[in-house]
Amino acid sequence: MKNILSIVVFLVIFNSLYSQTDGDKNPMLTDRFLARASLFVPSRTFSLSVEGNIDTENTEDIDFDENFDIGRTQNTFNFDFIWRFSRNKFWSVRGQYFRVAAEDEAVLERDIVWEDYTFRAGVSAKAGYGLSLYRIFFGRVISTGQKHELGGGLGIHGLDTNAFIEGEAFINDLSTGFRRERVNGFLPLPNIGVWYIWAPTPKWAFTATVDWFGVKVGDYSGGLWNLNPGVTFQAFKNIGFSVNYHYINYYANVTQNSWNGSFDMKFSGPSFGVTANF
Repeated sequence: MKNILSIVVFLVIFNSLYSQTDGDKNPMLTDRFLARASLFVPSRTFSLSVEGNIDTENTEDIDFDENFDIGRTQNTFNFDFIWRFSRNKFWSVRGQYFRVAAEDEAVLERDIVWEDYTFRAGVSAKAGYGLSLYRIFFGRVISTGQKHELGGGLGIHGLDTNAFIEGEAFINDLSTGFRRERVNGFLPLPNIGVWYIWAPTPKWAFTATVDWFGVKVGDYSGGLWNLNPGVTFQAFKNIGFSVNYHYINYYANVTQNSWNGSFDMKFSGPSFGVTANF
């Protein structure tokens, strides 16, 4: 009898926490504005070429992780939002921002050629890179129901990227002394994407977004993958908590005055955030 009573009490509490009337939906499906601030903990890999390679006899990119050991994880801030701006809430604009930066010093195991300069093996050099991501995405709901939403649209990722190397440099076996060589560029990468929300209860929602594109426009060509599954718990009326996983890959060939070369960068890892909905 006591066991049966315990089960009944548990079911009543569970029902009060996670069930509401049939007309209620998760705020992830109904509210006009959703925002999330989170701690993003990505592992990262980064390689580039700047009219030069690790040595003059091959065509490999300069792998920053291999040469300078800066592929470790890093805590960074991530912010994203959704604004359903149309009256029927079918149309929305979405945004995202985060920045990563890393640098380290190492004794080079192989020559690194950077434009006209060679940083020789056996000599200490310092290198680093930074990326600021700006994402804007316009979308429309394709299918919606009591517990789900499917949508798709078009967007653009703005990548503000820079990299540098510094140390004793050589030209044709002649030392030029200490030099700091740097490249930077802002690349707009358009993309198509889809999102899906499944909210089995008013408290819990499972989400996923996928962005992809490959394009050649003007002085650059490149592509991206941006995958983001996650789960959100609606703890209070306007506040929730979320855990997401991110996989982000950007690659491009660049032909600009400030950078003639290429890069390939990947970020992957979890984020832990606080959500707000209105």
